[in-house]
Amino acid sequence: MPDNTIPLLSARNLHNKFSRDIKYNLYYGIQDLLADAFGLKADNMRLRKKEFWTLSNINFDLFAGEILGIVGANGSGKTTLMRLLSNIYPLDAGAIYGRPGQKVTAVFALGVGMQSLFTGRENIYIKGSMYGMSRVGINAKMAFIEDFSELDGQIDRPFGNYSSGMRARLAYAIAIATQPDIFIIDEALAVGDSVFKAKCFDHLKDYVRQPHKAVLFVSNNIRKVLKLATRAMVMKSGHIIYESTDIKEALNHYILNCLDHLDEDQRERKLKRVQEYDM
Repeated sequence: MPDNTIPLLSARNLHNKFSRDIKYNLYYGIQDLLADAFGLKADNMRLRKKEFWTLSNINFDLFAGEILGIVGANGSGKTTLMRLLSNIYPLDAGAIYGRPGQKVTAVFALGVGMQSLFTGRENIYIKGSMYGMSRVGINAKMAFIEDFSELDGQIDRPFGNYSSGMRARLAYAIAIATQPDIFIIDEALAVGDSVFKAKCFDHLKDYVRQPHKAVLFVSNNIRKVLKLATRAMVMKSGHIIYESTDIKEALNHYILNCLDHLDEDQRERKLKRVQEYDM
C-alpha cells in the first residue's frame, strides 16, 4: 500500500515556458545564460515576445507504492512535466522536492544512445553508463538484463540486426536494472510484443511493492492506464485538471474534457469503451 505520510517526490507551483519561434528561443537562451553569469535575477514569471506557458502552477505528490498514470491530449504538457522531473528541462519557477540520494530513471525513447554496429551486450555497457551505472554495477546486473530481456544467445548479435521488439526488450531491461526509486516511463512500452508488455506490467506492479519505490507512467492508451495505474492525473493546456484513484472516472473525465479534436459521437464511443471495462 502507498505510504501516505512522506512523499517520494513533491512538485510545487511548477512553471515552464517555451518560445514559438526558434530564433527567439535561442536569443532568450543566450540572454538568460548571460544574466545568470553576471548574477542578475531574471523575472521568470514574465512572458516575453513569442513565449507561452507549457506548464502553469503544477502541484502534486508521488507516494511510495504508487503507479501514477498521467494522461492528456497531445500538447497538454505531459512530456514537458516528465522532463522537468528528470532534470532534462530547467524550471522557470516552482520547486521539486525528493528524498536525499533518491535515484530517478526516466525512459523517453528506449533506443536513444544505442549503437547499431555494436552487439547487444556492448550496448548494455553503453546504455548503462548513460544511466550512471559503473562497469562493476553493469556486470553485477548483466545476468538480470539477459534474463529479463529474454534474448538468450542473441545478446551477442549486432544490435542493428534486432527487431523493434528485441530492441525494446533489451533497452527496457537495462533501464529497470538501474533499480530507481522513481521510474518515469513516457510511452516507452508502445513498442514490443504483447507478451513482453504484459511481463513489464507485472514487473512494475511487483516493483512498487518494494519499500520506497514508485512509477510515473505517461500514456494515452486507455487499456494500459486502466490495468496499470493506481492513481490517474489528467492534464490539459499545461494544467492538472483532474486527479483520482478511481482510474475509470479519471479516464472518463479525460475523454469528455480533453479530446477536443473529436466530435461528440467519437467521444461518446470512446467513453463507452472505458465504461465497458471490468475493473
